[in-house]
Amino acid sequence: MRPAGMARRSGRREPLPTVSQFRTQVTRAARRLPGLRVPNKPRGVAGVYDVTDDWTPVYDRTELAGFYVAIGTSGNQFKNAPLVGRLMTTLIHGVEGGHDHDRSALTHTCEHTGQTIDLGAFSRRRRPTASTGTVLG
Repeated sequence: MRPAGMARRSGRREPLPTVSQFRTQVTRAARRLPGLRVPNKPRGVAGVYDVTDDWTPVYDRTELAGFYVAIGTSGNQFKNAPLVGRLMTTLIHGVEGGHDHDRSALTHTCEHTGQTIDLGAFSRRRRPTASTGTVLG
């Protein structure tokens, strides 16, 4: 815990919890979950934020045959889960059907609009995009 609440690591400012923030979050959790046992002092890992460096999720195959991922969404993509499922279906059917997605990215055609989405934009091998470093992109 850092009293100032902020630290510099990897050239970027990253928030670290303060004792005050810890108490606030513990109080909120205890009110919502009365049976939750709460520690008296801050310690350990409080949570993990699933996000890529450029805040663009990865929807792709992995080096392990038959293993696919939809990761790095920071939670903000939850509302897009139905579309992500369709993107992953297109990806999996294409790759398992013999398409080399790394060489030539697949596209998904949206059923209601007819618009196409280049799945290469979500490739694990894509070049990171310019980003604000926040969920706002």
